[in-house]
Amino acid sequence: MKKILLALFIFLFAGVLTACGGDEDAAETEDTADEAATEEETAGETDNEEENGEGKGGFLWKVESGDTEMYLQGTIHLGNDDFYPLDPAIEEAFDSADIVLPEFNLLEETPSQQEILEYATYVDDSTLEEELPEETYEELASIFEENGLDLETMNDFQPWFVEMMLLELVTMTSDVDSQSAVDLYFLEKATEEGKEIVSLESAEEQFEVLSGYSMETQIQTLELAVEGYDEAAEEMEGLADAWLEGNIEAMETMSDGYEEAGINDEYMEELNDKRNIDMANSLDEILQEDSGQVYFVFVGTAHFTVDPSIITELEDKGYEVEHVY
Repeated sequence: MKKILLALFIFLFAGVLTACGGDEDAAETEDTADEAATEEETAGETDNEEENGEGKGGFLWKVESGDTEMYLQGTIHLGNDDFYPLDPAIEEAFDSADIVLPEFNLLEETPSQQEILEYATYVDDSTLEEELPEETYEELASIFEENGLDLETMNDFQPWFVEMMLLELVTMTSDVDSQSAVDLYFLEKATEEGKEIVSLESAEEQFEVLSGYSMETQIQTLELAVEGYDEAAEEMEGLADAWLEGNIEAMETMSDGYEEAGINDEYMEELNDKRNIDMANSLDEILQEDSGQVYFVFVGTAHFTVDPSIITELEDKGYEVEHVY
């Protein structure tokens, strides 16, 4: 139950940890991509001998419409240098693409700190301490103190934003981080290779989802995150391993238990359902145009595995979606 929120955020929201995570320089991301490229070159002979499906990073599908091919790659919005290069099937699908479609282009579209503050802070005189149950606030204060932070400085921020800060603290104690995310890896490669990048969403849309939840829902999810904090780093690493291994069962069941946990229905409807339907409609339009080009879509894995998913929406529209890897 405790890992539900963590799983959904790192498989559904591109850029939230990156945008909220503080002062990491974009150059670090570029260095990660350069190191990955160097590793790929030096290990090329070994990789070429690998058969598809024996590498790293599962969750690749393919759909065709006339002369148009579209690859659908489920990602994780975290990573480390050991992730790369990915499985040959994934790398080959990416290399063949004329156009890549991320959730949004993290390299160019991340909101400024001022814009994030406008989403994150209360619009009235409310405070975090007033909104949270006393026990939750005290537990959260202890976590912040352990990390050399003062929760009182966060009193003007809404629970959803504090939850993102909590997840960033978790990544700092794990062996994965948002600056080595799979999305950034693909975006760096696309930029270097001069591929056209077309976003399916915008950063603003993602932050509007998070800041648009009712206060009740925000408090519910932050309470669960606080409750599961001690085990969160280990669980995060386990989720990264599941992604690398292509463990589709782990992905399909990650949203189980929300009703049991008492989370409001609006949470999954906004986080997953509506976004998947909108993205599937956008992909349908591209497929119907039948430009004869190759597209590589990369979004959080849960968008392809948690129903209503992009996969099921496309299938409902009559497309045959092949699970490649």
